[in-house]
Amino acid sequence: MSYVDLLPSLITNQMVVVSPGKILQSPFPRWYNPNATCASHGGVLGHSIEQCMTFKHKVQSLIVAGWLTFQEDGPNVKTNPFASHRGLAVNVIEEYEPQRLKQDVITFRRFILKALCEVDIICFDEGQGGYLINTPGGNT
Repeated sequence: MSYVDLLPSLITNQMVVVSPGKILQSPFPRWYNPNATCASHGGVLGHSIEQCMTFKHKVQSLIVAGWLTFQEDGPNVKTNPFASHRGLAVNVIEEYEPQRLKQDVITFRRFILKALCEVDIICFDEGQGGYLINTPGGNT
């Protein structure tokens, strides 16, 4: 709902009143629009109701106070959490498979490391305390 549509409803329910706005003189602020009028300020030139900060703050204070609420026309999780279904049919069956544990990956890495050592692609260097890759010219 736009502020233009909201203003007449708030006036009818006596939640806001049209207050005359200040007529600005030159030099005008940067936000000043000579082609726009604000219905909340009695049609004063300079801004539209959509850019009127005074009106926006008033609407926000009414919402915070609980005097103004907005109802949605469509389905809403708060008012109707489940859509109405016809019949008692099951649309989806999902099976759960537990994820592999991280320990399985570590075991797999150890297997690969052992296999690489057996085919002499890598070797363990006790002096450096780690594995080295065997190259044709020597260890790196």
